[in-house]
Amino acid sequence: MSLYNQLQSARSEEDVKDAYIKALNLKAYTKGLIDIQAKEIWFEAKDTGKHSSYAMFTQLLHYVQDALNKGEAVPPFLAVIDTEKAALMKTSDVLPFLAKKTVKWGKSASQYTQEALAEISAHIGTHFVSFKLSTHEDEFIATVKTAIKSGDIIRSQITPDNLKQVFDKWVAMIGQELSGVAVEDYALLFFADIMNDGTVSTHKELPAKLIHIDGAPAFMLAGNVYELGNKEGYRRFWAIYHRPPKAEYRNYLLERR
Repeated sequence: MSLYNQLQSARSEEDVKDAYIKALNLKAYTKGLIDIQAKEIWFEAKDTGKHSSYAMFTQLLHYVQDALNKGEAVPPFLAVIDTEKAALMKTSDVLPFLAKKTVKWGKSASQYTQEALAEISAHIGTHFVSFKLSTHEDEFIATVKTAIKSGDIIRSQITPDNLKQVFDKWVAMIGQELSGVAVEDYALLFFADIMNDGTVSTHKELPAKLIHIDGAPAFMLAGNVYELGNKEGYRRFWAIYHRPPKAEYRNYLLERR
């Protein structure tokens, strides 16, 4: 049974924690105030999907700040998990922020102040990688396992084996945010997007182009410009996947258009 399916039958926070522990094959860990605590990673868990990742990270960072204040070790990675989504962040990305000690913490992690939530949210928004488990369960599990093993968050490669899956997820997270695009043109825009490192295209002869308008990504096709209605999906998608694909795959992938 997949992690997502297990989570749909979870009856408690303990069920949620146990499902993730099994899926990630965690060995050395403890459960306590920090929901799952391992040397490499700490988790904040919820048994419902109604809490935002920002709120859960605010709670988890309360424990990180407490450990720092006491001179205790903190892990290289932080994660928040629930029945619908998960997110991962490098601790090093928030340490300079926490060192300023400007956050007005609540009496406990769960009693965070709105000021703390707002200040932390403003800082961490571009630092964590978010996964919707109904569509990105495999990527989440692979990313966490690789992070623990390598010490870094490594984005998933786009290959001939996962091209169809990546395309479907691109349509859901990016394509559908482009107003006025014909369904049959999604593939052209998709390949323009993946065959680009965010600045430079790998192939100049593609019919569609990734462009930027006032710093925001947009697409040009047949003289028409298509802008994103919501940029968050674009950020989240490219936080999960690496682009462009490896050189040895590019021409083969383009032939699959």
